[in-house]
Amino acid sequence: MTLLNQVFDVYFDLNITLAITALVWLAVKVLIARFGNKLAFTVQLGLLNGLFAIFILSPFAAVVYQHMLVSEVVPSAMSVNLADYAVSQYLRGGIAIPAEDFQSLLGLRARLTESILTMAPGLGIGIALFLFAGFAYFSLRLVSSFVRLNRMLSGCHSWRRLGRVQLLLSDFALVPFSARGLFRHYVVIPSDLLAEPDDLKLVLKHEFQHLRQGDVAWEIGLEMLRPLFFWNPFYYVWKSEVERLRELACDQKVTENGNVDLRSYCMCLLRAAQSGLKKRQEQIARDRTGSVAAVALLEVQDRLLRRSPSQKLRRRVEALLDTGRVRPHWGVLGLVVLPMIAIIFVSALSIQKPADWSQDRLMLSAIINLERLETINTVGQRPN
Repeated sequence: MTLLNQVFDVYFDLNITLAITALVWLAVKVLIARFGNKLAFTVQLGLLNGLFAIFILSPFAAVVYQHMLVSEVVPSAMSVNLADYAVSQYLRGGIAIPAEDFQSLLGLRARLTESILTMAPGLGIGIALFLFAGFAYFSLRLVSSFVRLNRMLSGCHSWRRLGRVQLLLSDFALVPFSARGLFRHYVVIPSDLLAEPDDLKLVLKHEFQHLRQGDVAWEIGLEMLRPLFFWNPFYYVWKSEVERLRELACDQKVTENGNVDLRSYCMCLLRAAQSGLKKRQEQIARDRTGSVAAVALLEVQDRLLRRSPSQKLRRRVEALLDTGRVRPHWGVLGLVVLPMIAIIFVSALSIQKPADWSQDRLMLSAIINLERLETINTVGQRPN
C-alpha cells in the first residue's frame, strides 16, 4: 500500500468517525433534554471539546491498537473489524448472497479509493476533482479570512495592554470580538462603545471569558479543518453546536457569581445586536466582506442553513434567565463520558481496512473458486 493510499484511508476513516462522534453527541443531547437535567453549559462545552479531541486522536489510537494486535500484545480474538465480522457471519450462514457478490461488496471501498486516487474516468475523476476544488476553494477562503483579520487588527487603535492581551479600538468592527496571533491575544472593541462605560465593562468580562475558555483557539482549529471536511454535513452540525454552547457557556460563566446583573447583561446584548445590525446594513450598502476567524460577542450575519442572529440572541437571553443549572460530580460525569469514548474508539477501530488475507478470507476465496468451478462444470455438462 502506498503512502497516498494510507493517507486517503485515514481521511476516509476520519470522516466516518466524525459522523459517529456527532451522532453520539446528539444522542447525549437528546437524553439530557429528555430527562430534564439542566446540565451547566460549561460542562456541556467541555464534553463537546473533549469528544472532538478524541475524534482527532482516533486514527493514532487505531494504529497503536493494530500494532498491538500484530505484536500479539493484544489477543487476536480481540480484533474489532466490521469487514472481518461480516466475513465470519457469511461463513456461518448469516448472510445469504453469492460468495462472489459478497466479496465484491467487501472490495467496494478499495475499488472506490483506487478509482479516486488514479482519477479513473467517470466517478473517480468526478470525486477527485470535487475534493480538490473544494479543498482549494476553502483553503483560499481561510487564507483570505486571516488576511482580512490581520488587516482589521492593523487598522485598529491600540488602547491598553494586559499581559499578552492587547485591547484595540476599531471604527469599523460590527461588534466586539476576540482574536489571537501566535503569541498574543486581541480584544477588539467598537470605538462608539467607549461612550457606554457600563456596557463596555460587561463586554470586556465576556471577551476575557472567551480567552480563558480557549474559544478562539478552538474556533481557529475548526476553521482550519473546514477545507478537509467541507463536504461532510456532520462537520457543520458539530461547528453549530460548538458556536451555540460557546456563547451560552460564556454568558453563564460571566453572570454566575452574581456580580453581574442579568437584566443589564441582557440589555447589553440587545444594544450590541442593534448596533451591529445597523453597521452591517451600512457595510452591505458599501461592499460585501466575509467573516474572519475570530469569536464575536454576537453573530450579526445571516448564514446559509444556520439559525438566524435573532434566534441565537433570543436563545441566549432565555438561557440566562433559566437559572439553577448543575455541575455533576466528576464520578457521575465519568459514567457518561467513558461509554461515549468507548463507542468512538470501537467505531474507529471497526472501520479500519482489514488485513489482505486471513483464515476466513482464504475460506471465502475457496468458496468463490468452488462456485466458479461448479459453474464451469455445469456449462460443460449441457447437452449439445
